[in-house]
Amino acid sequence: MIVVAACFKSETIWIPHLSGADIVHTPMGEAAYSVLEEALDARESPTMILSTGFCGGIDPSLRTGEMVLAEQILYQQEEITVDHTLVRRAQQALKDAGIDFVSGRTSCTDNIASKVDEKSNLRKKGAIAVDMESGILARLAKAKGIDFLMLGGVLDSASSSLPFTTNKCIGSSILMHPLASLRLSLLALIAGRAIGRAIPVVTRAFSGGVND
Repeated sequence: MIVVAACFKSETIWIPHLSGADIVHTPMGEAAYSVLEEALDARESPTMILSTGFCGGIDPSLRTGEMVLAEQILYQQEEITVDHTLVRRAQQALKDAGIDFVSGRTSCTDNIASKVDEKSNLRKKGAIAVDMESGILARLAKAKGIDFLMLGGVLDSASSSLPFTTNKCIGSSILMHPLASLRLSLLALIAGRAIGRAIPVVTRAFSGGVND
């Protein structure tokens, strides 16, 4: 059983039924740990956490809708290495399916990297993309002794900012920036559809099941 973890339904709405996998929605950030841990305990013999959802582009070449497969994750002064055998297997599955993706070092932060300068600082550490859950869930996978992969869809590019701030809730930010939020909805559509194509390919490669 593969557990596909994401925060928002908008990140998973385009994923079709998955044979041999379940989708679990978690809170953002550190709170994802306890929620997913409970979900894992409720399932029989989970074999992998596949962390997905929207990520921010840090490498200037990344564009909305491109998929990012983490090889290493920078999280709280630690570099977490994703099993190379798992990464290579996922890479081959994506290549065989004709899905464009980039592999590399990603960063997991405690707050939304909403500004261009924040992304630039993360780029100096060698990261190509940023999210808020992969590092936490990688630690959970290690604690449970199960496999882990992070495959995210780029929402915002390195040169664009999000209408969110770290000191206000997302809902308030949307109300304050309606036009920017409309644009963000369009980006979410593009990134969400890309996730919907890529996740079934990877789950099929690891579960051996048929995606309906």
